[in-house]
Amino acid sequence: MAKVLVDTCVIIDILLNRQKFVDDSYNAVSSLIRQGDTVCTTAKAMTDIFYIVHHSLHDNDKTKEVLLKLSRVYQILDTKEKDTLRAITSDVADYEDAVMVETAISNKVDFILTRNIKDYRKAKIKIVSPADL
Repeated sequence: MAKVLVDTCVIIDILLNRQKFVDDSYNAVSSLIRQGDTVCTTAKAMTDIFYIVHHSLHDNDKTKEVLLKLSRVYQILDTKEKDTLRAITSDVADYEDAVMVETAISNKVDFILTRNIKDYRKAKIKIVSPADL
Protein backbone atom coordinates (compact mmCIF):
# COMPACT_ATOMS: atom_id res chain seq x y z
CA MET A 1 0.00 0.00 0.00
CA ALA A 2 1.20 3.46 -0.90
CA LYS A 3 1.01 6.74 0.95
CA VAL A 4 0.07 9.47 -1.54
CA LEU A 5 0.01 13.24 -1.09
CA VAL A 6 -2.82 14.59 -3.24
CA ASP A 7 -2.16 18.12 -4.46
CA THR A 8 -4.76 20.79 -3.76
CA CYS A 9 -5.58 21.17 -7.46
CA VAL A 10 -6.69 17.52 -7.68
CA ILE A 11 -8.94 17.81 -4.62
CA ILE A 12 -10.45 21.05 -5.95
CA ASP A 13 -11.05 19.42 -9.36
CA ILE A 14 -13.26 16.88 -7.59
CA LEU A 15 -14.98 19.20 -5.13
CA LEU A 16 -15.84 21.88 -7.69
CA ASN A 17 -16.47 19.44 -10.53
CA ARG A 18 -13.97 21.15 -12.85
CA GLN A 19 -15.11 19.68 -16.15
CA LYS A 20 -11.76 19.49 -17.89
CA PHE A 21 -10.10 17.62 -15.00
CA VAL A 22 -12.71 16.03 -12.75
CA ASP A 23 -12.83 12.60 -14.42
CA ASP A 24 -9.09 11.93 -14.24
CA SER A 25 -8.79 13.38 -10.74
CA TYR A 26 -11.81 11.50 -9.36
CA ASN A 27 -10.79 8.22 -10.98
CA ALA A 28 -7.22 8.49 -9.69
CA VAL A 29 -8.19 9.25 -6.08
CA SER A 30 -10.97 6.63 -6.11
CA SER A 31 -8.55 4.03 -7.43
CA LEU A 32 -6.04 4.80 -4.68
CA ILE A 33 -8.71 4.50 -2.00
CA ARG A 34 -10.08 1.22 -3.45
CA GLN A 35 -6.55 -0.23 -3.42
CA GLY A 36 -6.25 0.61 0.26
CA ASP A 37 -3.64 3.32 -0.27
CA THR A 38 -3.48 6.21 2.19
CA VAL A 39 -4.47 9.49 0.56
CA CYS A 40 -3.10 12.59 2.26
CA THR A 41 -3.27 16.34 2.10
CA THR A 42 -1.52 19.00 4.15
CA ALA A 43 -2.77 21.32 6.87
CA LYS A 44 -1.92 24.27 4.60
CA ALA A 45 -3.89 22.72 1.76
CA MET A 46 -6.94 22.51 4.02
CA THR A 47 -6.85 26.29 4.50
CA ASP A 48 -6.49 26.79 0.74
CA ILE A 49 -9.38 24.38 0.10
CA PHE A 50 -11.54 26.24 2.63
CA TYR A 51 -10.86 29.55 0.88
CA ILE A 52 -11.56 28.20 -2.63
CA VAL A 53 -14.67 26.20 -1.70
CA HIS A 54 -16.05 29.03 0.43
CA HIS A 55 -15.64 31.36 -2.55
CA SER A 56 -17.90 28.97 -4.47
CA LEU A 57 -20.44 28.12 -1.74
CA HIS A 58 -20.53 31.45 0.15
CA ASP A 59 -21.49 29.53 3.30
CA ASN A 60 -19.17 28.94 6.27
CA ASP A 61 -21.09 25.98 7.70
CA LYS A 62 -21.32 24.14 4.38
CA THR A 63 -17.64 24.80 3.69
CA LYS A 64 -16.68 23.48 7.13
CA GLU A 65 -18.76 20.36 6.46
CA VAL A 66 -16.77 19.81 3.25
CA LEU A 67 -13.55 19.99 5.28
CA LEU A 68 -14.91 17.54 7.86
CA LYS A 69 -15.79 15.09 5.09
CA LEU A 70 -12.32 15.49 3.59
CA SER A 71 -10.74 14.80 6.98
CA ARG A 72 -12.56 11.45 7.10
CA VAL A 73 -10.95 10.39 3.82
CA TYR A 74 -7.59 12.18 3.76
CA GLN A 75 -4.86 11.97 6.35
CA ILE A 76 -3.80 15.55 7.09
CA LEU A 77 -0.02 15.87 7.20
CA ASP A 78 1.81 18.37 9.37
CA THR A 79 4.46 20.64 7.92
CA LYS A 80 7.34 21.09 10.31
CA GLU A 81 9.84 23.91 10.67
CA LYS A 82 12.55 21.80 9.03
CA ASP A 83 10.31 21.31 5.97
CA THR A 84 9.92 25.05 5.49
CA LEU A 85 13.66 25.62 5.92
CA ARG A 86 14.66 22.84 3.53
CA ALA A 87 12.23 24.24 0.97
CA ILE A 88 14.21 27.49 0.90
CA THR A 89 17.23 25.69 -0.56
CA SER A 90 15.23 23.19 -2.62
CA ASP A 91 15.76 22.78 -6.36
CA VAL A 92 11.98 23.13 -6.76
CA ALA A 93 11.60 26.73 -7.93
CA ASP A 94 8.23 27.58 -6.39
CA TYR A 95 8.51 27.86 -2.60
CA GLU A 96 4.97 26.63 -1.90
CA ASP A 97 5.57 23.55 -4.07
CA ALA A 98 8.94 23.02 -2.40
CA VAL A 99 7.28 23.03 1.03
CA MET A 100 4.83 20.41 -0.20
CA VAL A 101 7.71 18.24 -1.45
CA GLU A 102 9.61 18.55 1.82
CA THR A 103 6.44 17.80 3.80
CA ALA A 104 5.89 14.71 1.66
CA ILE A 105 9.46 13.51 2.16
CA SER A 106 9.43 14.02 5.93
CA ASN A 107 6.09 12.19 6.19
CA LYS A 108 7.41 9.24 4.13
CA VAL A 109 4.99 9.75 1.24
CA ASP A 110 5.55 7.48 -1.77
CA PHE A 111 4.49 10.01 -4.38
CA ILE A 112 2.63 13.26 -5.00
CA LEU A 113 -0.47 13.19 -7.20
CA THR A 114 -0.75 16.47 -9.13
CA ARG A 115 -1.75 17.89 -12.49
CA ASN A 116 1.14 20.34 -12.29
CA ILE A 117 3.94 17.93 -13.19
CA LYS A 118 6.15 20.67 -14.65
CA ASP A 119 6.22 22.51 -11.31
CA TYR A 120 7.85 19.49 -9.68
CA ARG A 121 10.48 18.57 -12.30
CA LYS A 122 13.33 18.88 -9.80
CA ALA A 123 11.51 17.29 -6.87
CA LYS A 124 13.30 14.52 -4.99
CA ILE A 125 10.13 12.45 -4.80
CA LYS A 126 8.05 10.66 -7.43
CA ILE A 127 5.40 12.83 -9.09
CA VAL A 128 2.37 11.32 -10.87
CA SER A 129 -0.49 12.97 -12.74
CA PRO A 130 -4.07 11.73 -12.34
CA ALA A 131 -4.18 10.90 -16.06
CA ASP A 132 -1.10 8.67 -15.71
CA LEU A 133 -2.21 6.78 -12.62
